Amino acid sequence: MRIKPQTKMVLTIILIIVLLGSTTGLIFTLTSKKSEAKGTPKLNVDVYVRPEVVTAAYKIYGDNAMGYWLANTKIENTGTVPVTNFSISYKIEGYCDWTSAELYPQIIPGEIIRDYCWPTFTASTMKDISTKSPAELTVRYEYDGLDKPIDKQEKFFFLGKNDFIWSYIKEEEVFAFQDLNDNYPLLAAFVTKNDETVQQAAKAIYGGLAPSTDADTYYALVRTFDVLRAYGMQYVYEPSVLEANTFGQYIQYPADSLNRVAGTCIDLSILFCALLESVSIKTYIYLIPGHAIPAVLMPESGYIYPIESTFMDLAFVQSHYDVNPQITADECIDIAIDYINQNVEEGTYIKMDVGQAWDNGVMPAW
Repeated sequence: MRIKPQTKMVLTIILIIVLLGSTTGLIFTLTSKKSEAKGTPKLNVDVYVRPEVVTAAYKIYGDNAMGYWLANTKIENTGTVPVTNFSISYKIEGYCDWTSAELYPQIIPGEIIRDYCWPTFTASTMKDISTKSPAELTVRYEYDGLDKPIDKQEKFFFLGKNDFIWSYIKEEEVFAFQDLNDNYPLLAAFVTKNDETVQQAAKAIYGGLAPSTDADTYYALVRTFDVLRAYGMQYVYEPSVLEANTFGQYIQYPADSLNRVAGTCIDLSILFCALLESVSIKTYIYLIPGHAIPAVLMPESGYIYPIESTFMDLAFVQSHYDVNPQITADECIDIAIDYINQNVEEGTYIKMDVGQAWDNGVMPAW
């Protein structure tokens, strides 16, 4: 069959139109994709800084194995193109120079990155902080396409070296006793067994005793109680001086308690642990609602013996409790065992292992 010239011309024109249309669509598609690939990167960078730093335990904020970061930065790519060569670093003027920049080669659209600030502080700077002091964290970040780095500032406070925060959890998020005290490992920073005043007191209490048996360890626990009672140690209530946080408390170092001849239940527990640890006796602090109790580990049997240290103060005992007005250390051990067993049954207790906290990096700073 022969195609007429007119028909052939019409078919040729249609074919050309179809080819042109297809080519135009292809060019449009390629151009659109190329245009999208050259889009502007978009990021949301949100920084959360802990409102207060426990100065006594400043070392742990620089240890990424401990989980006590100073700042937590959320970096989210909210755009349609990848963000490349994102780097971020932190500085605290007067306390810490710029940290090493963390580099993220690519953050794809929709991806969220978490970056943390682990600052390194010096002992001399931290020791001078005696009261709550304001500070400012500067976060600097940049990535490909920015004309210059972006700085963000966030304020926080260093607490005085005697101030302690029991928990960073928000009050509305507290559901159990353990939530109220989740910073408890940081208490180990107050147990200064190598302090000169503590060493002198330990020598006066124990002489050359080097406990290696259950009998020697039990004797050391009782003798600590008896000598501190004879020294005139008093139990006092917590001073209301820490305004930073509802979960805060002023805590004395062992030398403070010895010089003041008085302390709260947590102060006395820390004092007991420092003295006993100075002669290599393993210690614990039991935390129960509103109270703290020191305890020691028997090296042979593995038994743990707590003691009600506040009952060293006979005037306090006689005015508050219907017990033997000359209550003995042995009786105070029995009382502490009952207290702890009751709270173990109720699930309202924490056993703080002083040595384990030290091994994890919560060492006394001075």
